[in-house]
Amino acid sequence: SSLQNLESSPRVHHAPLLAPHTCVGMSPVRHHHTRGVAVLALRVTVLLASAARGAMAQDVAALGQALGQCRGELEGCFNAEATCRASCSRPTKSSDQVPGDHRAPPWPEGYGNLLRFPFDLSDMKALKDYARELWQPDGTAATLPDGRTERGFEKRAGMRCTSEMVSVHPVGGAGERWSKQLWAEAQDWCVGQANCSGIMLYVGKHTMNCHYWCARPQFCSGPIVGDADLEPSLEWNLFVRSA
Repeated sequence: SSLQNLESSPRVHHAPLLAPHTCVGMSPVRHHHTRGVAVLALRVTVLLASAARGAMAQDVAALGQALGQCRGELEGCFNAEATCRASCSRPTKSSDQVPGDHRAPPWPEGYGNLLRFPFDLSDMKALKDYARELWQPDGTAATLPDGRTERGFEKRAGMRCTSEMVSVHPVGGAGERWSKQLWAEAQDWCVGQANCSGIMLYVGKHTMNCHYWCARPQFCSGPIVGDADLEPSLEWNLFVRSA
């Protein structure tokens, strides 16, 4: 009877899974699902990019605000320092002043005019020689008088001894100025040495030689008793120690 009921029941016609015009292997459901995933991924990417731009804009704004605050604080420090310096009673150093500063002293009268050559001498060598002649408060070795000094040294103009103490210069130095004190110290040193027999002083006119020797006496170590112990010189004077 069951078989009869089945045979007598109305038949149900199912629609085919594939439409007649659909290509084999391309499911419409699967194709629609793929497009949805792609659109969703694109939307997520756009949303993430927008969020990143927004966060970056917020960071830039925050940095600009912090930089402006720092600049304001720094300007406040400069203003406070200027106020403190202005209220200080001591004079402002020249190195702290800027051009146009009202605290700067006025320029001296005639400042900026073209300077003239001293004594109208443009030749530097001639100027040095002239200045050397002018600035000699104690004279020079060449102006020492003839005869015997108070410490017992007799002058021999235009002479040197043949027994120079090489590299022995206990008094004076290169570039120093001749003085009475230097001459006294040279004589005292020689008197204090048992083997010192004389002092030689430079009296030449050569500028470079004078720089090294005008205030640096040389000393003799051997006996000075005859012409064999002397040698002529146009630039040196010898003072022989008395026995």
